[in-house]
Amino acid sequence: MGNLNFDASEVAPMTDSFEPIPAGWYQMRVVGADMHVGSKPDAGEMLKLQLEVDAEEHMKYGGRRAFSYLCINHQSNTPRNIARRHLSSICQALKKGELQDTEELLGEVLNVRLKIRPAGNGYDASNEVAGFAAPEHRASPEEVVAKTPPASGVAKRAWK
Repeated sequence: MGNLNFDASEVAPMTDSFEPIPAGWYQMRVVGADMHVGSKPDAGEMLKLQLEVDAEEHMKYGGRRAFSYLCINHQSNTPRNIARRHLSSICQALKKGELQDTEELLGEVLNVRLKIRPAGNGYDASNEVAGFAAPEHRASPEEVVAKTPPASGVAKRAWK
């Protein structure tokens, strides 16, 4: 047996909810950017982004993370084109004409539009990255009021 030496009176209990962040635009920092080979044969190589909500801009959700998987080399045109358009949006927002390495994205700040993916197939509802913009982008009221499906049922993917 291992010795814990832990005193629960010294640490506040976990009370944060891990419900999805409400749909809308959030200022986020890229804290992870890696290339991965997809688990499905046609997925090809994908860019996995880990994005963290800026606590100064969104105190309630500061530190929460969202993930985006951009299948930039998918064998099918539709998912590949969607991923490349998202990557182009990121480059435009960061004023970068070209990216040579994923490390160029680390630490960069973007405005990211989050949607809620409804619960389904044994998974809880979660956030889905739906867009990227320059940090100075301020969402119009129409953009803030995101049309999200109910939190139950199965989400349909754009390429299906």
